Amino acid sequence: MNKNPATFLLLGEAVVDLISTGIVNTLDDAAHFEKFAGGEVANLSANLSGLGFQVQLGSCLGEDSFGKFHQRSMQHAGIDLSLIQTTSQAPTTLIPVARQTGTPDFIVYRGADCQLSLTDELQQAALEADAIHTSAFALSRDPCRSTISAILQSVKDDQKIISIDPNYHPAVRPDLPDFLEFLKLIIRYATVVKPSLDDCRRIFGSGLRPVEYLEHSLELGPKIVVLTMGNEGSLLGTNTGERYHIKPRKVPVFDVTGAGDAYWSGMLAGLVSGLKIPEAACLGQTIAEHKIGVVGPIQDYLPLADYLQESRAIHYEIL
Repeated sequence: MNKNPATFLLLGEAVVDLISTGIVNTLDDAAHFEKFAGGEVANLSANLSGLGFQVQLGSCLGEDSFGKFHQRSMQHAGIDLSLIQTTSQAPTTLIPVARQTGTPDFIVYRGADCQLSLTDELQQAALEADAIHTSAFALSRDPCRSTISAILQSVKDDQKIISIDPNYHPAVRPDLPDFLEFLKLIIRYATVVKPSLDDCRRIFGSGLRPVEYLEHSLELGPKIVVLTMGNEGSLLGTNTGERYHIKPRKVPVFDVTGAGDAYWSGMLAGLVSGLKIPEAACLGQTIAEHKIGVVGPIQDYLPLADYLQESRAIHYEIL
């Protein structure tokens, strides 16, 4: 595959997901699991590479069999692993997940993902990348948080795309008592954030309408907010006043794990390719719909042009 000239640097969690082989309500009901290389940041790396982009992954793994498995998986996905760090001080982070058609039950066993340290190589890669992505999960613990914060601060005026997934959940066990306030502050560096309704309820409190969550997210300072709502599609807002509802299509649902990462891949691919913002969101919706039709990560990617053609069938309306 000929690589797209646009380059991405993804900073944060590389974990091993243990996903139940059957659809169950809770992990207590799960009897068997299959392992996958995962983590929002690592998943998005694989998705972007599968779409033909040049991707560097800055993550930390344990010096163990799960860490080696993850590296083999990412290498097979065509990701540049020259920035991967390893540690003997913690095991590779593990996340057992109950396969579900809705929000899945999961447990996070934090380990090496927190140990990403600042290096000259990471800083140089940040300067050279066209886009940088990270997540609330990655920012939830030091030293990884300090590493990524320093990089975002150093490139905030470079006119590159900075994306932050505000995928906060108490299960990540942040080491800051006021982590949500920190997260709200660092989002001001972002070009684009993509919270889910669950993320918004945890960050802003429950009981608000989706459009209110969208407005609260925009008030934090990003240029673009995409609020994903599962089978209700997504809301899109910009700091210049644009508001859209991206409509979903009815597609079979087999596994929602990683659907958000798939949406991210289409959205970012569209933005770096010069699509209009709602067109980029439609591309994200299209790839997310492909993802929920398979168990585990997408293995066989269509050419980006095919997804783009299909995305033109996605309807959106001005709010």
